[in-house]
Amino acid sequence: MRTFFLTLLLTFVLLDAVAQPMYPASAIPPDLLRHANAVIRAHELVFEVKNKGEAIEREHKVVTILNEEAAHFGEPAFYYYEFIEIEDIEASVYDSAGKLVRNLKKKDIKDIKPLDYFINDIRYKVLDLPSRIYPYTVEYTVVKKYDGLMFYPDFTPQQSPTHAIESSSYSIIVPSGLNLRFWESNMPEGSKIGASTWRVNNIEAFKPPPYASKKAVKLPKVVAAPEAFTFGGVEGEMSTWESFGKFISKLNETQQGLPSEVEQKLVEMVKDCPDDFCKIDRIYDYLQSNTRYFYIGLGIGGWQPAAASKVDKHKYGDCKGLSNYMVAMLKAVGVPANYVLIRAGEKEFDAQNPEFPNPYFNHAIACVPLKDETLWLECTSQTESCGFLSDFTDNRMALVITSEGGKVMHTPIYDETKNVVKRVTEIKLSPDGNANLASRDNYACIMQDYMAHLEGLSDEERKKSLYELLNIKNFEVKSISLKRNKGRFPSVERQLELALPNFAAVNGKRFFVPISVLSQKLEVPVSEAEAPSFSGPTAVAIPRWTASPSTCPLASN
Repeated sequence: MRTFFLTLLLTFVLLDAVAQPMYPASAIPPDLLRHANAVIRAHELVFEVKNKGEAIEREHKVVTILNEEAAHFGEPAFYYYEFIEIEDIEASVYDSAGKLVRNLKKKDIKDIKPLDYFINDIRYKVLDLPSRIYPYTVEYTVVKKYDGLMFYPDFTPQQSPTHAIESSSYSIIVPSGLNLRFWESNMPEGSKIGASTWRVNNIEAFKPPPYASKKAVKLPKVVAAPEAFTFGGVEGEMSTWESFGKFISKLNETQQGLPSEVEQKLVEMVKDCPDDFCKIDRIYDYLQSNTRYFYIGLGIGGWQPAAASKVDKHKYGDCKGLSNYMVAMLKAVGVPANYVLIRAGEKEFDAQNPEFPNPYFNHAIACVPLKDETLWLECTSQTESCGFLSDFTDNRMALVITSEGGKVMHTPIYDETKNVVKRVTEIKLSPDGNANLASRDNYACIMQDYMAHLEGLSDEERKKSLYELLNIKNFEVKSISLKRNKGRFPSVERQLELALPNFAAVNGKRFFVPISVLSQKLEVPVSEAEAPSFSGPTAVAIPRWTASPSTCPLASN
């Protein structure tokens, strides 16, 4: 009988332990709730390197989701491809009191292929863990196996200003004989607690200033990279930009040959050119007229460009293939050119660190070293001017791949003397307040990008864009014409005629006329006093801070 009661008591104790709340939202410190859409309750990332080409990554994360602006945490996604295998996934969902709602089941894991209009071997396992009642908590553990180690995971404990952190850590275990390199950015003082371990605690969410640039938003980050590595069966070294460039050169060296008949055609095409710029311009025009962009990234092909001969045959390629093809064609006509890796994107100009060699590039272009300057070529556009980059790749670090290895250079800067809009506007007022407007505008360099895009559209599409663009309550587009002037510093001339009903407010003999007529619509930033405050899990949602993705990715993590 005693044994029976002892067994029964032990059962109740165990059941009570199981029933204890795990991560109640009420336990979150109040300071971590201010401006927060989500709170990272616990996060442990361990990356164990076995050798130059193999590693195991273990990640455990607990996130309390406070409102719908952080709902994406309820569907965490984990990518895998030829060089990364997901070995195990476990996950659970808890309610606001920390009570277990359910554990992840096999049917809750969706295996999807993103970007179906591209060719690549990247897939995602997406966990279906959302709840309709906020706040709730998601916990998951993921184990990945790496077979190819050009990348180590980076550590971004606070991925957005609207995420607060209770505790987050990162540990890298490297065997003797392999050197670990890392770059710390905006990490709190004292966060590094060992040779290769970092931990942060109690980081509050915050509201960035209105229109703050990405560079001005200081988020903590650790970027790690190997010194020696193996990727796709190819040995590489990354202690310097020169050595990493040699690895890229090794990938490219077998991909630049063109059939002799193609080379002869190219030579014939430029035989009357008086200088190298003429040759470059004609070959660039040939590239734009005969190829189109299509992303291809299978295995090491996410970094190795398609053979120039294949691009020539099939008439398409991604940023790697088209840039490599351009370099090969210029070589065929006697103009030395270089393949270039770059971190592209309007908000990515400060994403690279010239002092820390690493593979975090997402785009490829080409460049030609001329006598007095370097000419840069965006090879994925079928309409861009020869030698003009726009704000997608201007004013940032670029890794130029030479025969001696990688060389860091800086792309052109289009400053306020080049990026200009010149406008002459004439408005004829009628006694009833109606008006007709005629404007002659000239948009130069980066300022011409959008107008250059409109130049290729129909009249109806151009008019539609104006209705969305202009800050005028009521107008009719009578005519619009665009003339594009290509060149190193391209421009677009626009002539516009508008009918403006009730343009001026008539008050007796006085007309009240808007001063800035053709200004674009602009979102006025909300002051701190007017912004919604956050005092708990049921408060008003605050918009999530996000960054625009790149449009021409290289395979990376």
